[in-house]
Amino acid sequence: MKKTLLSALLGLAIVISCEKKQETTENQDHTNHTENVAAETEAEAPAEATHDDHADASANLELNNGKKWKTNTEMLPYIQKQEQLIDAYDDETGDYKKLAADLSTANDQLIKSCTMTGKSHDVLHVWLTDHMKKINLLAKAATQKEAEKIAESLEHSMESYHQYFE
Repeated sequence: MKKTLLSALLGLAIVISCEKKQETTENQDHTNHTENVAAETEAEAPAEATHDDHADASANLELNNGKKWKTNTEMLPYIQKQEQLIDAYDDETGDYKKLAADLSTANDQLIKSCTMTGKSHDVLHVWLTDHMKKINLLAKAATQKEAEKIAESLEHSMESYHQYFE
């Protein structure tokens, strides 16, 4: 009787352990892949390469049956931080290299906090890929004038985010 009970408990412990390990592995795989996508985008990889097995390559920046997509609450502070940084930036006197670095940091935190799945994730990924490219361009800008144009495109990027997401 004791051996049967002990065997049953051991078997149950193994099953629970495997389920938790699989769940942790899946979450880690999602995080690792998202970080890899960010690195590829930073390297200005072609858009097709940034969607492999992570987001639906056929996804477009579109509304959810006429409504805005929901952004997970864990991600919102990092989107809001980027918007605050962009809004506070002075085109004429601002340090665009610092802005790019600060936006990149907030973006890295955004990616790490990503728990979205499905179509909403895919559509957000479309917006985010373009947004990350703009941040990367800002970091590489050679002049204040060039940075001014890119900063303006980042403002439009945030407007686009608000057009499709809440």
